[in-house]
Amino acid sequence: MTRRWPASGQPAILRTSGVRLAALGAAVAAMGAVIVFVVIYYGTLGSLRQTLDASVTNEIGEILPQGPATPPAVAAIAIRAALAQRPSRIFYALAGPNGAPLAGNLRLPPPAPGWHTLDAPEADAFAPGVTELRVLVVRLRGGASLLVGVDGTMIRRLNDLIRRSFLIGFGLTLSLGLAAGIGFGRKALARVNAVSLASREIMAGDLSRRIPLAGTGDEFDRLAETVNAMLDRMQHLMENLGAVGNDIAHDLRSPLARLRETLELALRDPDPAAAGAAIAEAIAQVDGALALCGAILRLAQIETGARRASFSDIDLTDLLDRLVETYETVAEEADHRLAAHVPRGLAIRGDAQLLNQMFANLIENAITHAGSAARIGLVARADPAGVTVRLTDDGPGIAPDRRGAALRRFGRLDPARHRPGYGLGLPLSAAIADLHDARFTLDAAAPGADRPGLAVTLVFPAGGVPRPG
Repeated sequence: MTRRWPASGQPAILRTSGVRLAALGAAVAAMGAVIVFVVIYYGTLGSLRQTLDASVTNEIGEILPQGPATPPAVAAIAIRAALAQRPSRIFYALAGPNGAPLAGNLRLPPPAPGWHTLDAPEADAFAPGVTELRVLVVRLRGGASLLVGVDGTMIRRLNDLIRRSFLIGFGLTLSLGLAAGIGFGRKALARVNAVSLASREIMAGDLSRRIPLAGTGDEFDRLAETVNAMLDRMQHLMENLGAVGNDIAHDLRSPLARLRETLELALRDPDPAAAGAAIAEAIAQVDGALALCGAILRLAQIETGARRASFSDIDLTDLLDRLVETYETVAEEADHRLAAHVPRGLAIRGDAQLLNQMFANLIENAITHAGSAARIGLVARADPAGVTVRLTDDGPGIAPDRRGAALRRFGRLDPARHRPGYGLGLPLSAAIADLHDARFTLDAAAPGADRPGLAVTLVFPAGGVPRPG
């Protein structure tokens, strides 16, 4: 049953992973901006404040040579001298115990002892252009208070500048991040919608439909290529499945009809000997049907790749030599000649039993279908691309437009239907070659000749380690 996700009420683009990842990236970037802001803000302002505080501390040290024990009169004299010698943006306010001003250039009641940041109560209250003071208040012996301050307007301006810069940068970061996320999300959503549309058409029965590629080579394209390859394989299997049903029915109809006729005759014939012969014939025909079922199951097992677990290093030279030695006699009895050239040290990786069955099928196929007095050749060689094995005969061959049918299950060509077999030799060999990642091709051994023959070429990928011969 197809699962449908419940609607969440959000626009589809906001539910895409691209937008969510972009939002997460924008949030991380914003957090980074906050951290940078904090570091710059407190680092810059703190350093500037420390510089101003050092100036104030040094100035108080000169005004109060004896510290808080300095008499107010001595402090007043020092303030007047400082104002006379160093006219600058340093502010002094000396007040008596009752708050009455004694000296200084700032008419402001001193606050409590300690560090303070004072804002100007009105424009130019401290001095032209001075809107903030950084001050230190010291309580003197006898109750007098001394205030020394410096212009802190720069701190306020820098503070405002950093805050504005942060807000602008923070806003741009979030805006660009979200805009990029929405753009990526739209693009991803369009790709996903294309995949969904193609998938629905495939589920509706159009097996020729494929996932469109954008041509960018990104992860969507790589995924689409993998899915398309899977769909090609599925379409091939489905087409084979549709053809196999007809071919099985065609190939089994005659044996089953003969089996029924044999059993019916045995039932009518009272002679026990005739009945026994009929039963033996029926058993032979059932064995043939069981062999067909076994071949179908073996072919299905090979196509699923289940036999890859049994792969090992194979001495291909030894395997081919043993097969040639076995089938030389068989070929001679059929009035054929089998010649082979297999160099030493050929090695591949695979399943020895399946490889033996594949080459045996190909040799038997040549012996059966190459006609009379045929010459069958088997040549193997190794090169940087891998190991190539080529089996040829000088028989009638297979027409180019019929080679696809010959590789289909039960795809027996019309002239071969009178011979024993079920048309699984070449398909089974091709499936075994595909299991071993080998390229399997059919072509003419002698193109243009009256008897072009058939050449079966297998190219196994490089990977085996040849042993010295």
